[in-house]
Amino acid sequence: MSCRNRHAYDVECRDLLQATADRLDRLRSLVERSSPEARDVMSREDMERALDTLRGQHNRLCARVEAARIATDDAWAFARAIADQAAEDLVGGLDRMEACLRRKAA
Repeated sequence: MSCRNRHAYDVECRDLLQATADRLDRLRSLVERSSPEARDVMSREDMERALDTLRGQHNRLCARVEAARIATDDAWAFARAIADQAAEDLVGGLDRMEACLRRKAA
C-alpha cells in the first residue's frame, strides 16, 4: 500500500511540476510582450523580478519532491508535507502573478 501511495504521489508531483513549468513559460512570454510602462500596476522590472522569484520557488519544489522521493518510509510523510507546502507556495504565487497580469491587461 505504501509503495502505491508513494508512486501515485510521484506521478502527481511530476504532473504538477510540468504544469507549473508550463505556467511559468506562459507568464514569461506575457511579461516579455508587455509594455514597459512604469505607471502600470507592476512595472516590467517588478514582473521580471516576481518571475525570478517564482522560478526559484519552482526549483525549490523540484528539490522538495526529490527529497520526498528518496526519503525513507519513516521520513516520507514529513518530506511529503514539506513538498506539499512548497507546491502551495508556488501555485499561490503563480495565481497572484496571473491575476496581476489580468489586471494590467484590463
